[in-house]
Amino acid sequence: MINCQQLIEFCLDYVEGALPEDEQERFRRHLSRCPDCVTFFETYQKTPEVSRDALKASMPESVRESVRTYLRTLRNS
Repeated sequence: MINCQQLIEFCLDYVEGALPEDEQERFRRHLSRCPDCVTFFETYQKTPEVSRDALKASMPESVRESVRTYLRTLRNS
């Protein structure tokens, strides 16, 4: 059985299919018994998608100009 810290360390290898079969089984067994790790792993798997969506969002020009004005004010203070 692997512990929570090991599960976190193995996430990328598990998702990429790089873990040996016995480690994959231990990974899945830990998930079947640890709700906190299930929550972490589900979030881990969604992170790339959420990041892509966030990068696609554009800032309205009025907000962008407000931020620029505010930053100039700070710089000139």
